Amino acid sequence: SKKVKLNEEVMSEDEKIDEKLLLREFKSQVFDSFWDRFGTFFVHILPHPNLEIGKRGLIAEEKESGIVLVFGPKAVRDISSQAQYLYAELQFGYAWEKLIIPWDAVFRMYDKAQIAVVQTKVFSEEIDWDLKNTKGK
Repeated sequence: SKKVKLNEEVMSEDEKIDEKLLLREFKSQVFDSFWDRFGTFFVHILPHPNLEIGKRGLIAEEKESGIVLVFGPKAVRDISSQAQYLYAELQFGYAWEKLIIPWDAVFRMYDKAQIAVVQTKVFSEEIDWDLKNTKGK
């Protein structure tokens, strides 16, 4: 099997895929915990080829450093956690935007008081997925 050098450690392609799957599940669980325990919290998303932020997209320096999104009862209209991504409708000013956030792009999650701060590895490779039947729950 093909080997990939990663963080000074050699991993097989299968191990790299397992790492991505593990991190996606972990990020999803952390997100759910923040959603259940904190009224408002923040998620730092890094640029990713599969990241969709409605008509807005990433602007100016966000294209390099990413964007910090606010999640909370007044800022979220619809939300659905999937295996590879988070679907959400978030408010930007007066406009609601539909977002598809790959778990691979989630870099940091933290609450307002920064009592809990979780920072994880990101993967920037494009994901081949079919989103034709994407709906919130």
